[in-house]
Amino acid sequence: MDSIADMERIVHDLKVNRDTWQAVALQYKEAFETQSNRLQQLQDVCFAAQAELENERAQHQRLRAVSDGRDNHRPTSLDGVEDLEVNFTFDTAAVHAPIRTEHRQLRLSSEDCTNPLFERVQECTTQRNYGTALIEVERLLRGPLSCKARAEGLLLKSNILRASGPDALLDALATCSEAVDLCDRLSELQDFLPRIRFQRSLLCYELSLLNQAREAFSTISDNELLPAKAGELSKSYDDDQHLLRCTKRWSGFDESRTMEGLLAQLEDKNAEVLGP
Repeated sequence: MDSIADMERIVHDLKVNRDTWQAVALQYKEAFETQSNRLQQLQDVCFAAQAELENERAQHQRLRAVSDGRDNHRPTSLDGVEDLEVNFTFDTAAVHAPIRTEHRQLRLSSEDCTNPLFERVQECTTQRNYGTALIEVERLLRGPLSCKARAEGLLLKSNILRASGPDALLDALATCSEAVDLCDRLSELQDFLPRIRFQRSLLCYELSLLNQAREAFSTISDNELLPAKAGELSKSYDDDQHLLRCTKRWSGFDESRTMEGLLAQLEDKNAEVLGP
């Protein structure tokens, strides 16, 4: 009987140990699965961050290549008040009016952008590193900003895009329009409207949208800022439209003159063939 009792006790102890180790194994399994899920989530975050970093790097390299290739092409000032040098070429039979603008070096000073948030952007733009400046200002615009800082950042981004080259003019115009909408909605940003509308009129001018440029420019013509420049650019818009109309008239004249000459030649040839 004692041996049977000892065997039962041993079997019972073994069952207890089995159940204990089974419970421990289940706990380890659950903990392992939990850690595996957390590891998978962290890997997904890392992969997403890596992909975003690669996209940012590719965009930076592309914009850097654009800025390096266009260092001497159309640099401008932050508020778009540098002189415009418009060259028109005239011929004897037709008038050609290529709307081509050349700007002086882009300068960002404390008077142009007083917000210290954009100090790094100003440094990059002063060095003509427009790719890095654009990435930095876009990063700032994605974060929380006051309305005034956002309007200033949008104007700064528009100028950087404008300085990057003609391929970015449409993006610069879209950014400038966004800034105009923001200032129109908020009364405390009314002081920014003259500069932003002036910038928008310049972009329309560079994109050969003369009517839109004239309309945008008229909204700031009465402002006390830049009165001399306002008059000069207003006259420039009117001159461009006049020259374009002259081009169309001369083109029609040349076409008509060429057709009349061709008909006259055909009549002469017919007269020679049907002559005596």
